[in-house]
Amino acid sequence: MERLFQDILEWERLYPPKTPYDGWEWYQVHADPRTLNRLVTEKVLQVQLKTNKSITYRAMDINAIKRGLKDYQGSLIPVEESTAIPPDLFNFVIGHDEKKDLIKRGLESESPVHFLLWGTVASAKSLLLEDLARLPQSHFALGSALTQAGLFELLYNERPRYLIIDELDKVGDVENLAVLLSLMERGFIRETKYRRHRSLKLRTWVFASANEINHFSKELLSRFLLLRFRDYTMDEFFNVTVTVLTGREKIAEGLSLYIAEKTAQTLQSRDVRDAVKVSRLLKQRTKADVDYIISIMQGQR
Repeated sequence: MERLFQDILEWERLYPPKTPYDGWEWYQVHADPRTLNRLVTEKVLQVQLKTNKSITYRAMDINAIKRGLKDYQGSLIPVEESTAIPPDLFNFVIGHDEKKDLIKRGLESESPVHFLLWGTVASAKSLLLEDLARLPQSHFALGSALTQAGLFELLYNERPRYLIIDELDKVGDVENLAVLLSLMERGFIRETKYRRHRSLKLRTWVFASANEINHFSKELLSRFLLLRFRDYTMDEFFNVTVTVLTGREKIAEGLSLYIAEKTAQTLQSRDVRDAVKVSRLLKQRTKADVDYIISIMQGQR
C-alpha cells in the first residue's frame, strides 16, 4: 500500500487535472482495481469518469494521503538487512581461484564492480552465479526470460543490492540493455513513456554470464570486468562433479565419482548439470540405477 500511495502522489504531482474528468487509471499507478474501489469506498479516492472501457480516479485529499504515508513510515521499525557475504561462498566451485578472488574483492568494494563471466558452455559460469544468488538482497534472473522493459520493473520493484543475470547474451531487447547500461554507468534508472515518469537511484552490483560477447556493444562491455571461462579438463570435471554431488545433492562420494565417469565416458559430456540430472533421477542410489538412467539418456541423444 505504501508503494501505491507513493505512485498516486507522484501522478497527482506530475499531472494536475485539466478538466473535471481528468484522472488516472489503475495500470498507471500499478494497482489492483479492487484496491482502488475499496479506497473509493473509504473516501480516499474519488471516481472522475466511468465508462464501459475505463474508470479514472483522483485523490480526494492529497495532504491527507501525505500525512497518512508519513505516519505509516514513521511507525516502521527500521530493520537492518544483512549484507554479510556467506563464509562458504564458492566452496562448491573447484578451481578458478583467481576469478573467485577478484569477485570477492569486488563484493567488498565500497562502490559497485560489475562482472561478466563468459566462455564455453558447462565451464562453471552458472555454478558461480548460482552461488552468488545466495547473497543477501540478491535477485537472480534469466536473460531469456526478461520481457520488454522487464528489467526496469524488476529493478524498480525489487531494488536488489546484487543483480545476477544468467544468459545475458539472450537479452535481445534494446530497452532492457539500455536500462542495464544506465544502472551500471550511473547507478540510476529512468522510465519516460506512456505518460509515466519514474526514476530511481540504486547501488547495485551486476553479475552476468554469456557464452558469446561479440554482439555486445563496446559501451556495455566496458562497464564489466570480463572473466573468461574455458572447458574443464577431465580431472577438473571429476573434481567439480564429485564436490557438487556430495555437497549439494548428498550423494556418497563413491557413487558421485561413478556418475561423473559415466557422464563423461558414456554421455560424452563434461557438463556438471548432466551429472546433477542423473543424481536427481535416482530412486535407488546404486550403480545399477545410474547405469539405467544413463542408458536412457544416451538413447535420446
